[in-house]
Amino acid sequence: MNNQFLSSTSFSPPEGAQVESAHLQSAAKLSEEIDTYDGAHRSQFYELGQKLLEESMGPNRPLISSPTTMYELREEYTGAPSFVAQIDSLMDQGYTKIIRTKGDGNCFYRALAYAYLSSLIDSPNLVYSAKSVIESGSRMMEKNFMDADIISTFCEPLMDLVDAVGNPDPKRVLTHDHLLSAFLEDETSNCIVTYLRLLTTAQIQSASDDYAGFLFDDSGESLEPTEFCRQYVDPLGKEADHVQVAALCRALKLHIRIAYLDGHSPDGQAHFQDIIPPDDGKNKPLILIYRPGHYDVLIKTN
Repeated sequence: MNNQFLSSTSFSPPEGAQVESAHLQSAAKLSEEIDTYDGAHRSQFYELGQKLLEESMGPNRPLISSPTTMYELREEYTGAPSFVAQIDSLMDQGYTKIIRTKGDGNCFYRALAYAYLSSLIDSPNLVYSAKSVIESGSRMMEKNFMDADIISTFCEPLMDLVDAVGNPDPKRVLTHDHLLSAFLEDETSNCIVTYLRLLTTAQIQSASDDYAGFLFDDSGESLEPTEFCRQYVDPLGKEADHVQVAALCRALKLHIRIAYLDGHSPDGQAHFQDIIPPDDGKNKPLILIYRPGHYDVLIKTN
């Protein structure tokens, strides 16, 4: 990865981002046309989004939920035709279900981890390369002066799940139901999230020159990579931004496709953005859905 990759990646930054994608910049130019969406004022959509986000953060919300239909999501946006149109466009393309994650600031990491492991269940032939990538990531973390015992502690739950894919013992093989159960356990789920955060930090610090021009605090002031990671990557509950997403994609060699459900589309379509690491764009993409402030997993019917 280099600065050109970061600056040109077509990706709308989530959760308080400083970098805007090309399609959002285009949408801004059309602000007069979308100043009201289907006769409703912007504030109504903002309030709707905030309400749904707050519901996802409720204390009784599970860390991750069983797959639910897109029709259920559609019902939540009754009265917001711009959002309904985007949901309909996704369903027309075969996207039938979502797996919801808790809105606790860790939703990107949790959704990505779940989608990643789910893809291995569907393609167990990729387990060997996945283990190799994770092990390489752990070595990169050690080179960045992270404690080996700490790395092992947080990596173990992830590797246990990867190892369970394709297990010949039907009682031990990782299934989608077993994966969901594992991600509902606080210790397992949050260990995996923590490992991915540490891996993201290691990637940013290992290629600090590549990321240096893209690291800012909330006020827009430039930060050194170490300080940026200390404030915005390592702590649980800190939402992922453009840099973190791109760095984790590179570290895990993952292709991610993100559907944007934001009510901003003049053509009524839910548009997609691809995050592709520079050294590996051949893998089948993992599909996430982004609503302002939140990520879930999006499932397409084969």
